[in-house]
Amino acid sequence: MMRNDKYIRLGLFATLCLAILAGCKKDDPVAVDLGYGYFPTDVGRWIEYQVDSSWIDEESNVSGLVSYRMREVIDSAYLDPGGRQAQRIERFVWDSLLGQWRIRDVWTQTRGNTAAERTEEDRRFLKLTFPVKAGEEWNLNAYNSQEDLEVGFDEVHTTWSANGLSFDSTAVVVSDYPNNQVDTLIYQERYAKRIGLVERSVDSSETQNSMTRGFYFRQVILAYGP
Repeated sequence: MMRNDKYIRLGLFATLCLAILAGCKKDDPVAVDLGYGYFPTDVGRWIEYQVDSSWIDEESNVSGLVSYRMREVIDSAYLDPGGRQAQRIERFVWDSLLGQWRIRDVWTQTRGNTAAERTEEDRRFLKLTFPVKAGEEWNLNAYNSQEDLEVGFDEVHTTWSANGLSFDSTAVVVSDYPNNQVDTLIYQERYAKRIGLVERSVDSSETQNSMTRGFYFRQVILAYGP
């Protein structure tokens, strides 16, 4: 009888162990944030910007400046010739005389597993690489015929605010151009998570024979939706 009780206890112990093991499972893998949120692709999203631009050509005695409001809308999605998911971006400027938005041009974009691209004025630019991390560098003009321009992440996952808007996570892309007294090129873009591009500035100039030719461009977010 004692022998049977021993086997019963061993059997119960084994059953209990199996039940405990069955109830235990490995923790679900932690999702890695690669930074895709910095480059949204949802149709219907829009961002409104304030744009300020100036230019000068001292040799020709030409200079000017312009300021306007611009809105970018992800209008639709489609497959590009390479079979990749892409989006059509309609860009509007505010017509103060008519009191309405007037379409200016159409750009396109695509976001893959390792990079995000935009085609602007028929030029294809490599805008971001994934994962978004400090120190990562790439050639902005890898897919067009312009001179190579090395850019990289200068800041990642930092807070930023402008025009009454606050963003809890932004990433800044800057150029690595060897500026000197003759040639200057300062390029910067800031992206906010779940929003997209929130600031862009380009400062480019060339000085020869004490004559300067160049331009300055800046756009900064005013509003966004939905």
